[in-house]
Amino acid sequence: MNKKLLIALLSVVMLITLLPNGQAHASTTADRIESHARDQLGVRYVWGGTTPSGFDCSGFMRYVFNKEGISLPRTTREQATIGKTVSKSNLEKGDLVFFNTSGSGISHAGIYIGNNNFIHSSSSRGVSIASVNDPHYWGSRYVTAKRVIEPEVQQVALEELPAGQYHDVSSSFWARSAITSMGKQGLITGYEGSIFKPNNTVTRAQVAIILSRALDLSPTGKSSQFKDVSPNFHAYDEIMAVADAGLFNGNSHGEFGPNDPFTREHLAVVFSRAFDLPNAESTTNFTDVDTDRSSYNSIQRIAASGIANGYDDGSFRPGSTSTRAQLAVILNNALR
Repeated sequence: MNKKLLIALLSVVMLITLLPNGQAHASTTADRIESHARDQLGVRYVWGGTTPSGFDCSGFMRYVFNKEGISLPRTTREQATIGKTVSKSNLEKGDLVFFNTSGSGISHAGIYIGNNNFIHSSSSRGVSIASVNDPHYWGSRYVTAKRVIEPEVQQVALEELPAGQYHDVSSSFWARSAITSMGKQGLITGYEGSIFKPNNTVTRAQVAIILSRALDLSPTGKSSQFKDVSPNFHAYDEIMAVADAGLFNGNSHGEFGPNDPFTREHLAVVFSRAFDLPNAESTTNFTDVDTDRSSYNSIQRIAASGIANGYDDGSFRPGSTSTRAQLAVILNNALR
């Protein structure tokens, strides 16, 4: 081989080998989550912090997962209610790990990155890496773990399927019928390669888009502009449409919160308005919904209508975030 060519090839190999970790190609969602998390190493801890200028533990996790389009609830305890519970012995990269540091339940969380390590925003060290088995602290405080990343689908299976059919929604999946119906109608569509991601949480902007489609809503100009939704935001028209229709409100600061997760409580309130549900003739005694809760009547209306039910343990879980599968079932029920 030509000596100059050989030297050039070796130089390319060395350059690729020496690329910083941040520039390496991350092939899976979990790899990218780890990369986003490592990008924030050294960022200081700030109580209530949600940006790279300072994070608390749940704010850090929410920021990192949002980079991959996965919405997490705001608080640590709420984050512990979503996803699939996994044992400590079966932890995988990207899993959420939770700890009891206060003596009164789950109070801290981080992201598992493999080799018994997790990355988190520590009140003493900021964004840093620790061991889930640390015998001096974290090991004895470990509580549980949740998996919110969907299993990766092999590239060979990513051919497009007919509307309403998805590679990650099996024939036995509990919400398949509703997902298929919503997909065929074009109301809740999937992602490239016929992937639905049924367990992904939904945001306020996403619900606004879906309801504006389902109810054929358009902006009327009645509502004031939201400070955090610019005219070039991808869901601007849909957000203004549902606000003009009186289905959504902003907060006291004039913000819509388009990327905030949508809870089951929010679904009850919005769907009660959207479908003008009547008052419940008989009420359900949910264990976690007090009569003085602001959403009490909405939850009772949506339950009495059969649009959304509670869980086998008698709870409604109003603060739990809604998944794409749950939204498909609720919308499908409401449109019958």
